[in-house]
Amino acid sequence: MSLGFSNIEKVENNSDHNQKDHLISDSMILDIIMRNSQDTIYFKDRDSKFIANSRAHADQFHLENPKEMLGKSDFDFFPTEFAMLAYLDEKKIMETGIPILGKQEKLIKENGECVWFSASKYPIYGNNGEIIGTWGTSRDITALKQAQEELRQLNEKLENNNVELQKLSDLDGLSDLYNQRKFYEILEKTIEIYKQKQKSERKESFCILMIDIDEFKKINDSFGHPAGDRAIRFIADIIRNNKRQDDVCFRCGGDEFAMILLETGIKSARYAAERLRKIIEGSSFFYHNNEIRLTISAGVKEFEMEDTTYAILDKVDKSLYISKNNGKNQVN
Repeated sequence: MSLGFSNIEKVENNSDHNQKDHLISDSMILDIIMRNSQDTIYFKDRDSKFIANSRAHADQFHLENPKEMLGKSDFDFFPTEFAMLAYLDEKKIMETGIPILGKQEKLIKENGECVWFSASKYPIYGNNGEIIGTWGTSRDITALKQAQEELRQLNEKLENNNVELQKLSDLDGLSDLYNQRKFYEILEKTIEIYKQKQKSERKESFCILMIDIDEFKKINDSFGHPAGDRAIRFIADIIRNNKRQDDVCFRCGGDEFAMILLETGIKSARYAAERLRKIIEGSSFFYHNNEIRLTISAGVKEFEMEDTTYAILDKVDKSLYISKNNGKNQVN
């Protein structure tokens, strides 16, 4: 069987003596490649039986001589599933004459070790132009795949860290609610969305609820700032645990909280605010065995088409201050 090598003429070795032409035969070229290539090289007949193997291919299976592989197939050296995939590749090449280039093959050994190869496979043509077998090369790329996987895991970890950092930048450190910057960001986007809805004649709206802890300064003055911090966390927990699924909650600094109540009219928003006020009023807050009565004042406003961010905030602030100036512990 001819393996398709042609004679190559090498003309060199200039000196003061006569030039000489040196011819390297097909067999010499093939022998050099098969002995010294670090990639595995093999030739197979139409039955996918080995007819020639490189030294590296024999080394892969700890064989002393590549001739020990002759007449055998991948099924004699690899797991059945892996060998079958190679056999199907070779069958397709012999049917179509189209080579397969740079295919990544995954081998799971009996001990569980995972090995990756980059394989290229080609048809062998006989003297009459018919396909009489296949030949191919493969390279162990396990180290490369491991490096790629380590890089993927590192990128995933960095991405997760970035998500966590972004989350931390959006949260208030004391209450674990969204912070004031996030409040303005979400409010502006919400206004934009609802203006588009109302332009399309959809009557949906939303409300803003602003909350202040009543007599918060007295808590700090009487029990110290750690007590005030505990009170803020206590109120934040109640807000978080009693909000509806689509409500978004914020701490806007000091003892002030905000909620954006989506898909909510003013009547439902006031009901939600009053319910929250009653829950807080009826809850027991203790600091160092001291029971401290906590109440809130709240203001509620519904978004209207002409409202800007600052316009609706100004209106809800005024409602909040009416609640505080009228005796606190109420919703306006």
